[in-house]
Amino acid sequence: MGHLPDISFVSFGKPKAVWKPILEIYEKRLSKAIGFKHVILREKGDGPDDVKANASKLLEPHCGAGVFVVVFDERGKSFTSPSFAKLLQNARPKKVTAIIGTSYGLADGFLARADRLVNLGSMTLPHEMARAAALEQIYRAETLLAGHPYHHS
Repeated sequence: MGHLPDISFVSFGKPKAVWKPILEIYEKRLSKAIGFKHVILREKGDGPDDVKANASKLLEPHCGAGVFVVVFDERGKSFTSPSFAKLLQNARPKKVTAIIGTSYGLADGFLARADRLVNLGSMTLPHEMARAAALEQIYRAETLLAGHPYHHS
């Protein structure tokens, strides 16, 4: 058993081929250390508001009772890697659903219900880069808590 709770990482849109090997590195590492799965949902709708509304509906089954919901969003709080690791660790006994929103983001109502909004940086990142950075930070969190030398302070 790892140092983090079970984590479902939910994102929208099939990753482009160039990003798949990068994502797979962290998915495999996390799957060996903790209960981990990457759920990819289809972005659909006519225009930004419709896409966000549909995304909220698709996300609901992943965000029920007993789940600590973390959304990576540019309006979220910035964390150091060690403080992010503690945030995830302290979610126990709940499971964690970590979400990267659609290309239009997520509906304000959904964001308001999240347990924590996390900012990956103050600059806007392309969707694929945000997905890779978030996965890497989740993996880094596990290695920090395990005392693994991956993270250099």
